[in-house]
Amino acid sequence: MHAVVPRNGVRYELTLREGDESSARYDAEVFANGVTGRALVHIRRDGASVEGTPSDIADAHIAQLIAIAKTLGKRDDAPWPRRINRWRSPGVR
Repeated sequence: MHAVVPRNGVRYELTLREGDESSARYDAEVFANGVTGRALVHIRRDGASVEGTPSDIADAHIAQLIAIAKTLGKRDDAPWPRRINRWRSPGVR
C-alpha cells in the first residue's frame, strides 16, 4: 500500500460531493511535500474549474488538478466515479 503523502511527486484524491448527468462537484485533496491542500472542483462536460479559494495548493498543482478534472469531464459514461486517485511523479504534467 502506498503512503497517503508521497515522498516524491503529488497525489490527487477527488471525492464526489454531488453530480448529475452534465456536471459534478468533487472535494479534492492534494498531497505533496508533507502538505495537504484542499479545493472544491466543478467538472462539466466542456471543462472544469476550482470553486472558491483553494487551501495550501501550489499554483502548478492547481493547474494539474484542473487538467485531471477536464479529462474526467470528457468521459461519456455515467455515473460519475465516487472516488478518483491520481499520482504524478515530480516534473510530470
